[in-house]
Amino acid sequence: MHAPISLIDLAGLPSTETLVLTVNNRYARRMISELSAGLGAERGVMALPDILPLGAWLKQADDQLAFAPEKALPSYALDAFGARQLWQRTIAEAESNHVLLDVAQAARLAMEADRLLSEWRITVSVENETSDYQRFHVWRDLYRARLVGLDAEDGNQAYERILKAIEAGRLAAPFRILILAGFNELSPRFSSLLRGLSEQGVEIRSLQVRQVRADRIARIQASDPDSEWRLAAQWAADSLRQNPQGRYAIVAARLETDVALAHRVLREALGETQTETAAPYNVAVARALFEWPLVRAALAWLEIIATYARKKYCTPELLGQALLAGYCEADFPESSGRAMIDALWRKKARLRVSNAAFGELLAQFAPRLAQAWQALTDDAARDIGRAAVDTWVRRFRSMLQALGFPGDAALDSHAYQVMEAFDALLARLGKQAPVLGDIDFPVALGLLRQLAIETPFQPQRDPSARLDVLGFLEAEGGSWDGLWILGLSDEVLPASSKPNPFIPLAALRQANAPRATPERELQWAGDMYEALLCCAPQIWLSHPQHEGERELRPSPFIAELAAQVCTSHLPEQAPALLESLADDQGPALGAGGATKGGIGVIDTQARNPLWAFVKYRLGASQLGSYAEIADQNARGLFLHRAIELVWHMIDSQAALQRLQASARLRELVEESVRQAADECLADYGRVLKSLEVERGIKVLHAWLELELARTPFSVRDVEQTYNWSHGALELSLRLDRIDQLADGRLAIIDYKSGAARIDPKSSWMRPRPVDLQLPFYAAVLAHEDSRVAALILARLHAKQVEVKGLADGDYGFEGLGGLGDWPAFSDYSWERLMDEWRLAIESLAQEYEMGVAHNQIARPADLDYCDVLPFLRLGEEIKHVG
Repeated sequence: MHAPISLIDLAGLPSTETLVLTVNNRYARRMISELSAGLGAERGVMALPDILPLGAWLKQADDQLAFAPEKALPSYALDAFGARQLWQRTIAEAESNHVLLDVAQAARLAMEADRLLSEWRITVSVENETSDYQRFHVWRDLYRARLVGLDAEDGNQAYERILKAIEAGRLAAPFRILILAGFNELSPRFSSLLRGLSEQGVEIRSLQVRQVRADRIARIQASDPDSEWRLAAQWAADSLRQNPQGRYAIVAARLETDVALAHRVLREALGETQTETAAPYNVAVARALFEWPLVRAALAWLEIIATYARKKYCTPELLGQALLAGYCEADFPESSGRAMIDALWRKKARLRVSNAAFGELLAQFAPRLAQAWQALTDDAARDIGRAAVDTWVRRFRSMLQALGFPGDAALDSHAYQVMEAFDALLARLGKQAPVLGDIDFPVALGLLRQLAIETPFQPQRDPSARLDVLGFLEAEGGSWDGLWILGLSDEVLPASSKPNPFIPLAALRQANAPRATPERELQWAGDMYEALLCCAPQIWLSHPQHEGERELRPSPFIAELAAQVCTSHLPEQAPALLESLADDQGPALGAGGATKGGIGVIDTQARNPLWAFVKYRLGASQLGSYAEIADQNARGLFLHRAIELVWHMIDSQAALQRLQASARLRELVEESVRQAADECLADYGRVLKSLEVERGIKVLHAWLELELARTPFSVRDVEQTYNWSHGALELSLRLDRIDQLADGRLAIIDYKSGAARIDPKSSWMRPRPVDLQLPFYAAVLAHEDSRVAALILARLHAKQVEVKGLADGDYGFEGLGGLGDWPAFSDYSWERLMDEWRLAIESLAQEYEMGVAHNQIARPADLDYCDVLPFLRLGEEIKHVG
């Protein structure tokens, strides 16, 4: 054991001859803060010794050793990321026949095993060797051979070289006193390092932190984890109200998992309202650098550049991520234009966007960005060949700079720190060139993304905050006026052991390596628990009784303490006086305020008047999803187009029968289907397209068989658009097909390609009818000399081709009902039905014109496809009418 030294005595040591070695960066920052806090009016300046974490000092020692007279040093030093990439390549080549092996996970564990063997001087006897260890041994030999081939070394080998140099006297310590801070245990390798320094005459002391056990310790039992967090947040808020100058902390075992919940309950407890922000607090959770908006934007822009470099197109989803993220030329001035481009692709269900089409849209909606994009693509096209990763880093910087990254707005403190971290990330990636060799654009970008995902980033701590929220390791050695430690179940303290699978358990147990055995975890948990109990004079220890359906038990370290059962509570508030305003009448359409749209205007007014007002008068609708081949309407468009082509070449049933008799109908159908596939299924792959063509031919033949069995007809219109005006309202209607029957009347046909039921009874028999395409034409648009006698819905599907609808007579379609088959119309004449539909449609049009916007529906299913549901506040204000 090394002689202890207090923080006060440390401040009196000669700073130029002293090195303080800490267990990590966090402990180093804490020591600097505590030493600075000792400054007062009498002593305003203090010369601090070097305070470094072990890893940083080893890097300094390595640099110092580079000037020592010894054999040639390796040309390259690999950081952890570069070493893991080399492990992955080594294992992938060695296990090329094992396709199910998770190479990335194996590399991580192998790298950890290599370090454990060296750090804890683990030896594995022959009788204890396992097959996993033997395979790892092969990988390690190959890995080290590749290091030699690269003339490189990793951090583990550098540590060993520094240790040997110190033991041999080739590396003299530039300090006389060494202070160890935060080291609860010393590994065999670190102990050897300290012995070597001691033999050089270095005096080694251990920083003695004031260890005063809390004089008040209470155990709190909560019902579940959410309630436990609320109790802790209420305690913190109450403590800060009673002592605004105090410092308090909440320590959570699983803070990374609970961070979203922590922010929510803390903002609530600390008084955040719509007009006031919560009191400042710090949460010590580092998010991956990839999750910060600025970095995601940079990677999104680079991704679309890389995609266009290797393809002729890019998906709207990928382009939309960059456009909506911004951080580019004219970031704020053209933000609405970029959003309009994204919305346009969603609305039109675009699957692909060429570079030329992208440039044209940018020129229309974001001209400044368009100029930057054009200049960038011209330069990038000449400079995207395979290259070393440091060259790719220079290219990435140049590309982002050409796009105006990170935008023209001033960066706030957090964004500035993120920008600095991203710049350091690029520099770190550039250092991996010796390992990675020459790579192409997608690989270089993939490595940058992976590094951003693996690199944690946390902005600097808010110095004004009096509340810290942190994990076990961050809290150890700290000092507060009060502390709440939550989540202390027996699953957390002690945690389950996690021995490295590549090192035999017997060898790990013999070396007493970390995380190797339950006994080792229990020892660590006990030391951590005792350290936390010395962080504040008053400590609350809590645990949940249940987590979902599971019953939890308290940690054995707190099980003997008397438990207090507490429940969270919200402060009582006086009921607010509410004022209600029924705002269900909008302004009427005035002169010059014509609304143009399809029959959907009337259909939506019938389903929910407020929906119609929001969608067509206010122009609001939900932003649609990006199109995908699997769920887009391409199949329906394809079948509609195919049958449209058929009836453009056949004008009657007689013509259809002649083609059937001459055996030329199949050829015509196949030709139409293939032409429709070329027009509508361009984004489908070859195999999927051929399957859709085969299916389409089958569906069309089944439908034409029904057409042949009908009473005689001729085709009057195919895919014809009709217009209708009612006051200021202008509507358009597009019908799939209109036939003229043998009696001179008309049949309207609407094709349905989906699998859903098509029986219109429930839609057309309502007082406010919906699904109005066919009734609208029959009752409103048809002239006296072209009366409609049949309204036909045709389901074109591979499972079943069928007909549903309503007719004034028998026209040879099975499934087409008469008025007597419809209960609501059983005593109607056909003329009366047309009159009622016409009055209902004109009444709905009049409602819309007058601005009627009641929030009411007849059936919940009426809103199945509503695209303004949040506006309607479903379940709060909506009314159901019969």
